[in-house]
Amino acid sequence: MNRIPVSPLISRGLELAEKRLGQVELSVRLGSPAESIKAWRIGTATMPEQKFRMLVDILTELDPNWNAKS
Repeated sequence: MNRIPVSPLISRGLELAEKRLGQVELSVRLGSPAESIKAWRIGTATMPEQKFRMLVDILTELDPNWNAKS
């Protein structure tokens, strides 16, 4: 399986959004299956620019004082 370099912004953004919203809610908000989100995170697929913009919008809606307890 070939992997492509993953942008740290995409990787971290997906990680934060998934921790805060959960995998199912993030999939719903991005309109993409969980398998696609995982592929974007690990570099087996490229995240489309439109989905990246949606991720940025999702992240800006999150409470900046939220802190994952992990």
